[in-house]
Amino acid sequence: GEGANCLRFQMKRAALLAALLLGLIVLAGASLDLNDEDDEIRDTSDQNVASVVLEHDLEGNGAWTPRGRLTYTGPKMVTSKSKRLVSVRIEQIELTSDQAEKLQALIDEGKQYRVRMQSNVNNYDSAKIMASIPACMLPAANFHEIFRVHVDQYGHVRGLWYQTLATACPPKPVKLAGGSVQLVTSVSVDMEGRGPKLAVEPKAKSPEQTMEEEKAKPPQTFFQKYWMYIIGGVVLLSLLQGEDDKAGAGGGRPG
Repeated sequence: GEGANCLRFQMKRAALLAALLLGLIVLAGASLDLNDEDDEIRDTSDQNVASVVLEHDLEGNGAWTPRGRLTYTGPKMVTSKSKRLVSVRIEQIELTSDQAEKLQALIDEGKQYRVRMQSNVNNYDSAKIMASIPACMLPAANFHEIFRVHVDQYGHVRGLWYQTLATACPPKPVKLAGGSVQLVTSVSVDMEGRGPKLAVEPKAKSPEQTMEEEKAKPPQTFFQKYWMYIIGGVVLLSLLQGEDDKAGAGGGRPG
């Protein structure tokens, strides 16, 4: 009768809907597994380790000399997930007695103590990033200095923040004790937002750069990947519903 046909239709539609939902859940699980695997591979491969010279100006006239090394470690293309792998270390150094005398001269003349490094850790000739503090702030902080390196997704240095534990120079003239001076250096790294590369770099992209940029694109969502299957399932259900409606209507007519 009409009630039996309606019940069969409802049961068939529920079974098809359950099968469709089960298929979507399986596809979603596979998609999430693949995304996690891709992220893990991206996190552990293509690491870039570069050691660059950190320079300082003890003359106050632009006569830059090496003061130690900065080591950058991170993916060649940094993503939101792999940025946790980016790290920067700065070599702990000791100023010689001659260097301490030059620092004293900067203090006496009220000049800045300046540091700089290359913006592209893989290219010494790239534009230099510089930071400075009043020279008198170093002894005021007992020579405890703090660096914060700002890098972008390509591993290029966008800024260098430099400060000491002291916020101002002492009111009285500072005189160093003489001899060598040990610097105590702390460093951290900040990831900046995605921006264009530095203008000093070539604009032409190599195949490797293109591949790295493709890898850095955010993965597609589940619905972006499988929208056509979802729509196909909905259309199939609609067609089957139409056929069952016709069959139910035919069975309900009197002979």
